[in-house]
Amino acid sequence: MNWGSAAHLLVKDPREFARRVPPALTSRWHTVWDPVGCSERRRDLSARAVWARRSLGARRGPLVLRLANAHRTPLPELEWFAEEVDRASAGTLRIGFVHGWTTLDHPTEETATVAAVGRDQADLGWAGTRAFGCLGVRSLDPLQTPFLLEDYAALDAVLRDDVMSEMLAPLDRLGLVGLVVLPGAQRKPFAFARRLLGLRDYEGAKLRIHESLVADATYQALGAEAVTLSAKQMRSRPDLAVDGLDLQTEALAAWRLRGSITFNVNLWPRTLALVASRKTYEWLAPAQREMLHAASAATLARALERLVDQEQRDREAVPPEVTPVYADDDELIKIRESTASVREGLRADPETRPFLERLEVLAGRA
Repeated sequence: MNWGSAAHLLVKDPREFARRVPPALTSRWHTVWDPVGCSERRRDLSARAVWARRSLGARRGPLVLRLANAHRTPLPELEWFAEEVDRASAGTLRIGFVHGWTTLDHPTEETATVAAVGRDQADLGWAGTRAFGCLGVRSLDPLQTPFLLEDYAALDAVLRDDVMSEMLAPLDRLGLVGLVVLPGAQRKPFAFARRLLGLRDYEGAKLRIHESLVADATYQALGAEAVTLSAKQMRSRPDLAVDGLDLQTEALAAWRLRGSITFNVNLWPRTLALVASRKTYEWLAPAQREMLHAASAATLARALERLVDQEQRDREAVPPEVTPVYADDDELIKIRESTASVREGLRADPETRPFLERLEVLAGRA
């Protein structure tokens, strides 16, 4: 295609232009014209344009709320939420995903994404509950207490309880409204070469974490070093940078990892928080806010229902390239004793103590 015909096609049919241009030009096209992109300046300009249109009050069709997703593809829970918003609003509200909110080489993609939501650059967003402590709000940190919610019955009991709305309320300090905390699989220790069984295996090991004060403290207590790696680093020989990481078995195949996973050690569950910009939330009509809450409750119900047979999926998800290993009773006792200081640290913090104590009661009952 020559430049003359390309220009003609661009004016006549931009979508066909984007499909037919050479790959190098396609890359430049998306880089230059993507209204959001990954730059702070573009995101801010895009948000200003959206709010300018909203202030005019002229809108045709459903209201589209932009959901910032740090990943390149939506998680199943996010897709469920979009479906439930559409159902609760009878099509008058829609979710528009903005994937790849940060660049692939961003080491703290989740905190960056929800911080942008707090600055009103997007209407909605998500992050692992572990991440918010790094932004100064620690109310959700007890969910990652080592060995507290190590079975799915305990996790189910906690997420059904009213304590969750109380744990989400302090996110207001970040300009956020917490909508719901959604459950996921248990995260277990994985290692590339060594086997993470007893305390000796952790000593001096470099272990990849997501943004998390609790995970950092946990690995320090075990004598290991916590390291943050970007998605780009995880896709290209992460074994050269770290000795292992914690993750759910369903992620092993996606990352194409080879090594061993300590199957009978459940450090903490994968839990994510869905949040809204406070500006957006307050701008919405009361009925529309109720629609968001109804959709959040319905999404939680779907996630909890899926949790019923999660243990079976944990076993089935281990690929042939990964060997399940099992810590013995003595090794488990010593690991628990070594990480007890992390729980006591959460108990000593006035922000996390009341939530930790309530989670302990709920988990004990379960």
